[in-house]
Amino acid sequence: MTEKLDRRKARTRQLLHDALMALLQEKSADSITVTDVADRADVNRGTFYLHYRDVGDMLQQLKDGVLDRVRACVEKLDISEAMRYIDREEPYPASVSIFEEIARHGEFLRITLGPQGDLSYARQLRELFVSRIHLKLKTLAPEDAAIPTDYLIAYIASANFGLVLHWLDTGRELTPQQMAKMMVSLMNYGPLVSGGIRKAPGLKG
Repeated sequence: MTEKLDRRKARTRQLLHDALMALLQEKSADSITVTDVADRADVNRGTFYLHYRDVGDMLQQLKDGVLDRVRACVEKLDISEAMRYIDREEPYPASVSIFEEIARHGEFLRITLGPQGDLSYARQLRELFVSRIHLKLKTLAPEDAAIPTDYLIAYIASANFGLVLHWLDTGRELTPQQMAKMMVSLMNYGPLVSGGIRKAPGLKG
């Protein structure tokens, strides 16, 4: 009986989620009401309130859940390990996992991070990359490096986050494996070498 109730609860939450996603493509989050979501999901308002206090609570729970799952993937990133994979021209598994998780919530993230989305949420996601990259680079970068570590971290984090945003905006046409390989290639070789604009130092031709 409990299993049946759990399945019913999960199905209802999915209906509400799908309804909210559809509404977010039509109007701003601030203008969406509980009645809008319930009507689109074909459930009554009482059913909605069994799951969420209001639309704002629903959105926040969705944001927190996605953030936690992406964070769990980002925390597995290791730049040294990533460079070994790109040297073998293989996608880095931890990066693949990040893009797979983002793809699972692709439409939600595309809307939430879009022009009419939540800027503070975009900053939270970017900070995930910053914090993880900082932990590793501060132990790898020499003290006399030409580029200060904080600037290097800001560049890498913004570039990686930019890749994610572009992937979402363009309909996620590339696979998570392709995106992961691209990300570590850009980190390891830089945009000019990765883009074929110039040869890597030390190579002839």
